[in-house]
Amino acid sequence: MQRKKWYAIQTYAGSELRVKRQLEERVRKLGWEGHFEPIRTNGEVEYFFVPVEEVITSRSRRGRSSEYWIPYEYDLFVKTNERVVRGDLIARRAPRHLEQPALVEKVEPLWRVVVELTNRAEVEYLVPQEKGLRRDIRVGERVRPGIPITPDADERYLIDVKGQIVARERVRRLTLRYDDGSQQRRIIPEVYLPARLREGQRLPAGAEIEREHKIYSRATGLVKVKEYKDKRVVTVQRIEKRRLIPGYVFAKMGLDEEQMFELLRGLEGSVRFVGSRSRPIPIEGKEMAFIQRKAGLEEVPTAEPKAKAPKVEVEFEVGEVVQIVEGPFADFTGEIKEIDKEAEEVVVSVKIFGRETPVRLGFDAIERI
Repeated sequence: MQRKKWYAIQTYAGSELRVKRQLEERVRKLGWEGHFEPIRTNGEVEYFFVPVEEVITSRSRRGRSSEYWIPYEYDLFVKTNERVVRGDLIARRAPRHLEQPALVEKVEPLWRVVVELTNRAEVEYLVPQEKGLRRDIRVGERVRPGIPITPDADERYLIDVKGQIVARERVRRLTLRYDDGSQQRRIIPEVYLPARLREGQRLPAGAEIEREHKIYSRATGLVKVKEYKDKRVVTVQRIEKRRLIPGYVFAKMGLDEEQMFELLRGLEGSVRFVGSRSRPIPIEGKEMAFIQRKAGLEEVPTAEPKAKAPKVEVEFEVGEVVQIVEGPFADFTGEIKEIDKEAEEVVVSVKIFGRETPVRLGFDAIERI
């Protein structure tokens, strides 16, 4: 048996995984497993690998679909830099029950619209459901003072702040009267309201007034948790997988030249070993070490690959002028002076009262102009 060495197999960019699958099948069909160094990935043994790296881009960091607003009364089940997959539980709030008997005096169906300000504070608007909402009153829409909420532009229901809509939901406002004569109003989303709750109903102590609420991840990625005065904001940063070297498949093998050419014979598309036409050339030294290191792959056959943190890719550049979209300097523009990839922060020079002032911000607090 030949001494095992690393070789590169060249194919068309975009067809690497198909070629890898065909090569895996052929090795097993020919019974040549012993001629290859097994590579353990995710608990499975393979003989070929396509080097990829995980990247978090600014597109991955921004995007309301991957942000979750978690009040402090919720139990949080994730933490910063933890990986989650779609469907994982992020937070839970237990069911709520009445502490004493109460009479349901009134049940009002309302629309609840929440606008988040640049300092992460929130302003809530409640509109009778029969009034309806304008089509452009939707989550993710940026708003300014004076924008009407209802289709008939009723002046009683106008946006009076500048920010972004982060919630739009149907709720019920319950008016409860307790035996001691006190009154309480509670706003409950319709989806968490117990069935058959109606006006005039008398509820005993311990009755469930709001069902359990669980928040699940809508995406797969890396978690970031930020804490604010009245809530935590959980962001799931989507992780993109990119080919490190498009058009190449790698393997450590101990085949003779005749066997190597037999391995590729008849495969779909253009597939060849890197080297001369008649002689494949092994890849050694720092080039192969670089590929393995970037791919997070360990060469020891019995060892699982170490968990490798995704690379943070910065789409901003020093000297670029950006707009600040979050925090006390929102709406200012400034020039990027420094970029800290590890902390995911930039230093932006902002002109205030005619004087340049350096401001340290997170990547998600700025946007390209």
